[in-house]
Amino acid sequence: MPENTFEIALLDNRPYFETALRYGVQKAIISTTKIAAIEAEAPKGMVQIADAFGSKYLRPEIEAARKRIVNLASLYLIETTKGDLELAAKLIRDNTFLTLSRGGSGLLKALFAMPEYALLGHEAKGKVEDFLEAWSLKEKPIEYRNTLEHRQMNALEIEAGYWFGEELGLSASYLKEEDVEAVSVVRTALLLQMFGKPEATLQNQVEFASLIDAIRAYTAAKLKKALSVIDLADIPEKFHAIVERVLGEIKSHDLPRLQDKSASLDKLVYELKDRYYLRDHEVEDTSEYDALVSKEWTKLTKGKTDIDSLLTLFVCIVGGITPKTTLPEKTAKSLVKKFRDEGFTPELATDWIKTAAPHEKQEGLLEDWNNFVEEAGNYLMDDWDTNYTGAMRFLDANCHIQKTVKK
Repeated sequence: MPENTFEIALLDNRPYFETALRYGVQKAIISTTKIAAIEAEAPKGMVQIADAFGSKYLRPEIEAARKRIVNLASLYLIETTKGDLELAAKLIRDNTFLTLSRGGSGLLKALFAMPEYALLGHEAKGKVEDFLEAWSLKEKPIEYRNTLEHRQMNALEIEAGYWFGEELGLSASYLKEEDVEAVSVVRTALLLQMFGKPEATLQNQVEFASLIDAIRAYTAAKLKKALSVIDLADIPEKFHAIVERVLGEIKSHDLPRLQDKSASLDKLVYELKDRYYLRDHEVEDTSEYDALVSKEWTKLTKGKTDIDSLLTLFVCIVGGITPKTTLPEKTAKSLVKKFRDEGFTPELATDWIKTAAPHEKQEGLLEDWNNFVEEAGNYLMDDWDTNYTGAMRFLDANCHIQKTVKK
């Protein structure tokens, strides 16, 4: 059989059952007696199928059932014979029409059972009846073939994910509960093999940021040596294609980003963390993480995370004075005067947040700052408030203002 026969059969617009039947008749493989048997058997099968998916009494359901039974038989024939018309004709000759259609139904049930996504968890599936109802009306075998190959790859990636998970000390039962993307576990294991120390893990973002920071310091020679560490001989052969693909992705996508010295460590962690598996995705010790990825932020905030301290810092930035998390009452009042004389430009703080604040915090900080700004204009820029009483009351309620101690 020519190598491309199967591909031609997949792309043929006619039902494969019809093509194989005509071929069988022309080559005297299928007799007139067999054709008569098919003609007698088909209506019974159509009624059964129509009853299963709708009503055996409605003409549209019967017409749909005719398509279904032919499609199912065609699917079974083309997948079983790989496009060999002679083999297909002999299958028609040696089997009942219902047997062929049930064979196609069996293939679809097996397809349904395969993983739709490459996740290491309990995949939520719909009803197999709904799947059969939709797929039995598909007339192009190429759709089945593409989906089959995709789901077979999902199954292999899942198997690889569990294997590499064991390499990371993660049990299959643990990974199932986590609903982890299979390839992220593979990618994490490979990254640690290349760049991590023995027994290294990626427990959380702090460890991930530390590893990325270390990789960024690699010389070209050291980087080349690290990339040669992976030995496919230590990995099951069936996973080699997946490993080579993931290594290619790391080399073409991740490492060029890591070598970009203009990108902050915080930004890189934010961009890349979802591609890898971190056991604890939340940052529990935010001060440790902030200190690692955003030195300017840590220097100015001094570890303070409460919103009053941070709003005080932002007000200082807008006012053009040394940023602090606490302001003496006298300094705060002079800032209000400066805002009224020179204008209040909240964008200065907005830009600084986007530049210096850890990405994990930026969305929340910008929301808090915008809420502050919406009210601030009513108080800080109120010319009627000549004694700054309202403005100071507002700042005291939202920032850290040190009261002047009267002696």
